[in-house]
Amino acid sequence: MHPTRHLSLLGLVALALFAGCELIPPPQDGGTITVPGSYHAARMTPGHKAHLELKGEQKTECRDCHAIADAGFASPGPAVCANCHEKQQGQHHPFDGGVGDGGLSLTCLTCHVFHAEAPGQRFEKWACMNCHQQAQAEKPAITVHVENCQNCHRPHEAPFTQAADCTSCHDVKLKHGAKGDTVAETCMNCHPHHSKAVVASGQCISCHAKDTMEAKARVSPGALFEKGHVGCGTCHTAHTFQKTEVKSCTGCHTSQHVLAPTEHKGCVNCHDPHADRAQPKSCESCHKKEVAALKHPRKEKAAKCTGCHVVHPESAEANIAVACVSCHSSDTFTSDIVHASTTSCDACHVPHGGKPKAEVLCVTCHEKQVVAVKKNAGHAKCADCHVGFLPHGEKQPPKQCLSCHEKMKPPQKGHKECASCHESHSAAVVKTCATCHLSPTSAPLPGLHAVQKHRDCKSCHAPHEPQPGFGPESCKTCHQRLPPKDHPTPPATCVGCHLFK
Repeated sequence: MHPTRHLSLLGLVALALFAGCELIPPPQDGGTITVPGSYHAARMTPGHKAHLELKGEQKTECRDCHAIADAGFASPGPAVCANCHEKQQGQHHPFDGGVGDGGLSLTCLTCHVFHAEAPGQRFEKWACMNCHQQAQAEKPAITVHVENCQNCHRPHEAPFTQAADCTSCHDVKLKHGAKGDTVAETCMNCHPHHSKAVVASGQCISCHAKDTMEAKARVSPGALFEKGHVGCGTCHTAHTFQKTEVKSCTGCHTSQHVLAPTEHKGCVNCHDPHADRAQPKSCESCHKKEVAALKHPRKEKAAKCTGCHVVHPESAEANIAVACVSCHSSDTFTSDIVHASTTSCDACHVPHGGKPKAEVLCVTCHEKQVVAVKKNAGHAKCADCHVGFLPHGEKQPPKQCLSCHEKMKPPQKGHKECASCHESHSAAVVKTCATCHLSPTSAPLPGLHAVQKHRDCKSCHAPHEPQPGFGPESCKTCHQRLPPKDHPTPPATCVGCHLFK
């Protein structure tokens, strides 16, 4: 600080003219006035400049605030402000009686700072941000509308806040939630004081999650989630929220392919946007018949429809259902089995019908055989003969007929295979004795086989019985006349003389 100076009247006049201040009358005793050396610095501070540069009736003189005496220009304190600012002496700041935790009494100089750090700095009537750029007690730091405090606040009036008409700055045509006496009160239903506009998007849930809200407008709190639908404004156009102005789901989900896009082209047909995380509806809500017929998979906890039908496949050209072998991938279904390489799964399986019945199933491809086996009593079930590979068994020959018909085993050589004479499914005789033994290409039968009356094989032979006897008892079926008593040799066997071989 500069040393104190004692000025004569002439010097004081010169100083006043230099500083732009009113002339200060001398003391009544004609003595000198003590002026502190800091006067020049104080004169240029924002508060002093703002008051000394006023014009007309508002013109301010030094003596209006300072008591001019030998003590010099002592600080008058905030009480002197009321001499001119009578209307502003009322204090209605929300922190009347204390600021933050400091307990400092608010005065005029708390907000209207005369001695700013930088000389020449402008005197601010609304220096709110000197404090409010940091949090004050429970009030967060203010970052919105920081240059327009006077639009809404009246620190020297009651009430402290007088909401301005938001439309004076914001071109908003509100069509939703118009509640409140003023436009500002309506706006602040969604926009908390001093908050950024994006905060309003999360405010909707405070009303729309209530049970009193009509069902079609009720929103589950879980509908909003991080890295997704963070607020209603994610999909709805602010201030209107009309259904016709909702953003398209594909606006964000650009690469989301849909199964059967023609039938499922509307996302909201399956997804309820106001349910938890836009939870989809059940497939049954549209596909009742298909779900009712569903018998596969059998496990209750297994994914039913979506286990085979990928709702959002990786490609737009994806098949309606995944390949059966994506689950049925064991060797039983993919290796050397009967139907693995000859047909597709749906040739035998109805997609929602589960395991088919073999008798009903086989006729689809093997109609001729199924019709034929119906004529063969006791052979109606395909699996009785075709054991092990219906429908996914390894390739192997069917059971041998003699495994059941052991007594029908032919005794003759060359007749081991039943199918050499019988059709396998109907058991009808397809080859007679004459087919092989009397064909033009076969060797002629020896001996008495050449006799015309002996050419009917079944007269003497039974296919599944031992060779016919050769004594009189066998031959007498046709030759009823017994040999005479004087037959040269007792007829032990007819073929002893009457040769067939």
